[in-house]
Amino acid sequence: MTFKYKVLSIDGGGIRGIIPSMILAEIEQRTGKRIHEMFDLIAGTSTGGIIALGLTMPSQQDSKQAKYYAKDLVELYKQEGSKIFKKNESFIEEWVEQRLREVLDFLHLPFAEIDELLSAKYPSEGRDTVLTNYFGDTAIHEALTEVFITSYDTELRLPVFFTSQANKEVNRGRVFRKVCNGFTMKQAGMATSAAPTFFEPYKVPTSQAESGYYSLVDGGVFANNPTSLAVMEAIIDSKRDRRELQLEDILVVSLGTGSLTRKYTYNKAKEWGLIGWIHPLINILMDGASESVAVQLEQLLPKADDRPPQYYRFQGFLDAGKGNDDMDVVTPENISNLEGLARQIIREKEHQLTELCELLK
Repeated sequence: MTFKYKVLSIDGGGIRGIIPSMILAEIEQRTGKRIHEMFDLIAGTSTGGIIALGLTMPSQQDSKQAKYYAKDLVELYKQEGSKIFKKNESFIEEWVEQRLREVLDFLHLPFAEIDELLSAKYPSEGRDTVLTNYFGDTAIHEALTEVFITSYDTELRLPVFFTSQANKEVNRGRVFRKVCNGFTMKQAGMATSAAPTFFEPYKVPTSQAESGYYSLVDGGVFANNPTSLAVMEAIIDSKRDRRELQLEDILVVSLGTGSLTRKYTYNKAKEWGLIGWIHPLINILMDGASESVAVQLEQLLPKADDRPPQYYRFQGFLDAGKGNDDMDVVTPENISNLEGLARQIIREKEHQLTELCELLK
């Protein structure tokens, strides 16, 4: 069975991006092919967007091959995670945080660091430096296969999608924007990973807004799992280009960053106000969005008896000892746990992974 069109989609999840990166490295190793050679469209949100860009960035030595293997992106998380999620704290801030922790403990409320209440948790400089080192000034239209990266504009109040196809660039006023020309991979990566409360919005100069810029945040606020958007993108494009492409012609591979299992009990949650809901709300919104899309696609693209599956979802549960479900825990222990979960997914999904690699070859 040969599918006419192949879609890869990668969820958001911060440092947990190490999980899909390891699965992609396994696919490259088994097939002997690069990811960009096997898919027609690679969609990503937040950390998934960074992975998508890394897998499609051309090498300076060979413009037809990607600069990075998936295993190189595993190293990005292991080596650069502490630079991306690095705080600049003063003695006074540390003292105030400790007092705040004591008060919240007394009131049985979840801890929220003082800088999260007053400003973004992390400065953007570390993330900017890392993405500059990895992507330089590479234009997004240079991607070796089509990419679709999500973000959201806080001033225009609409989704802004970065695409590598200049002919797809559209301006729909107050509905959405799809942009390509004049934008770089680094800008797309910074925009899609500007998670609210963790990082400040990312300002991208543009003539397409009256203000002269886009004010962009993490696409996870509306599409932490961008798979359904990617599938719709493929079908819409086929109609525009007058190509024959039906839903059953599309192979869909969706990679998660770990399903959240931390419990927020009723007795605690009912007492929370604004401060108490800061962290739980972000986790619930992003995880709920990811899993609801996954469930819908399982029903929309069920396995048929007379043909290979057209939908593959690789996801694991962040149970105790298998990785912290926060997106910014970059300790060696947590990174090791996330690697362990990725290896577990690969073992438990051996049959599906083998089947998929045969389809991709």
